[in-house]
Amino acid sequence: MKTQQTKTEQKWVRKLKGSVLSSLHNERGVALLSVYIASLIIGVVASATFGVSFSEMKHIEREVSRLQGYAAAEAGVQNAMAQISVNAYTGFININPIDVSDFQDVSGNSVGDYSVTINYPDEADWVIVQATANVQTETRSLEARIFLESNFSKYLVYADSTSFASGSDAQYGDPDYTDAYGDGEPDYPELVPPNEDDRASLYFTGDWVLSGSNVTLYGDAHAEGEIQATGSGDINGDTYSADYDENSSGAVTDSGVSGSVQVGDGFDDDEDRNGDFVVDSSDYPDYHDLTDAGEEDSHATETLVEIDHSFYATNNDTPDFVGASAQNRFLEFQKNGAQTEIVEYSNNQYSTQIGSQTIPSSAIVYVKGDIYVKGEIEGRVTVVSSDDIFLVDDVSYSNGQKYADADHSTAFLAKDKLFFLNNNLETSGILYAENSSNSSVCFDANYNTNLAYDPNSKNDLHLYGNRVINGSTNLSLYDDRIYGYDKNLRYYRPPGIPVVPDLRIVREVDPPAGS
Repeated sequence: MKTQQTKTEQKWVRKLKGSVLSSLHNERGVALLSVYIASLIIGVVASATFGVSFSEMKHIEREVSRLQGYAAAEAGVQNAMAQISVNAYTGFININPIDVSDFQDVSGNSVGDYSVTINYPDEADWVIVQATANVQTETRSLEARIFLESNFSKYLVYADSTSFASGSDAQYGDPDYTDAYGDGEPDYPELVPPNEDDRASLYFTGDWVLSGSNVTLYGDAHAEGEIQATGSGDINGDTYSADYDENSSGAVTDSGVSGSVQVGDGFDDDEDRNGDFVVDSSDYPDYHDLTDAGEEDSHATETLVEIDHSFYATNNDTPDFVGASAQNRFLEFQKNGAQTEIVEYSNNQYSTQIGSQTIPSSAIVYVKGDIYVKGEIEGRVTVVSSDDIFLVDDVSYSNGQKYADADHSTAFLAKDKLFFLNNNLETSGILYAENSSNSSVCFDANYNTNLAYDPNSKNDLHLYGNRVINGSTNLSLYDDRIYGYDKNLRYYRPPGIPVVPDLRIVREVDPPAGS
């Protein structure tokens, strides 16, 4: 009995062991499966993490390449600016394309390349630059508009003088009576447009003195000194003076203008300077600080770019007039189809013709010696003298046109003085006198058509254009003087006018096809 029980117990023990071993085996399988699944999950997560990291890395690399491409395109624009600045004369802008095959980063590592194209439409006031950069697989392209500024054509009068005086009855600019509403009333309260680029503008490196009575400006006045009225006058526009000053609370302590002169453009666009919530006379509306580096930065002080006579001696369309020695030339301009014919005479009486030649529609006429001139001009023509220029009689554009356009503009640039001879004189274009002799007067009306000194009064002087003066003038010998501003000269300059590039607009554009 005991033996039988032992055998039975042994049998149950064996069954129990088998059950235990089977359970242990099953648990090992589950554990192994769990480990496998966990490993698989970890692998998937790791793979996904790596994929995200790789994608992020590629995105960062692409963004770096895009930034490098933008920087390279900007470098192309700046390279174009530097190229344009060399020999910067209207009509002579260097528009050669620029190619840089190895653009490097700050560490000197090769990054990519960029190319620049330059377009100069109408050869006048602006240049279009397109710079395209390639870095890795990224291509970026910038388009820039570079304007060509010149105080030869920007101002009705630019006078480099410690003190410039305007005598009685001088009128600067023309009143604008535009009647868009058809009610018989002018559109603008003080007869000047709201856009300052359309107004006549005067610039003086010293004081502007309204020394006579009834001096009138339809436009804006800029003076690095003070605007003084020792006589009387009206400035239908704004004033910008370096003498203007305010105190810490914004109250104007010096307007920069003194004497009996009325200032104002009539528009309600002025600021409450003293903070009393009312714009009135105590805020000095239309008076401004010329040297303010803030919102009026566009009215900062300016320096006249001097002309280089060797440039004109080399780039001229009348080589016969250069010569080995100075020789006076008595010239009359005549329209000849779409061009200008220069007829030369033997003396200032214009009685004996000695020759003629037709110049291109865009031309520089350079004379080594004095130039005596009259007539009408077809095309864009710049006349330059190594000494003086004498305006014998009227000089206008063909068919009596007064103001410049895309096909007509002119300039008369004298190394020394510019003389106004006739009793009644009308002239169009840019008039410049460098005053190389350092005379007190560089625009001189003291001589008659016989070249005799004659300081008697003359009748009418009407200039349709801009005057650039290194010194002072005595044009008040003319009883009636009207200086009409030609805003078109800013856009349709004659060739050979010195300019300064001004980068104003940059925008990203689609790269050109094939880049």
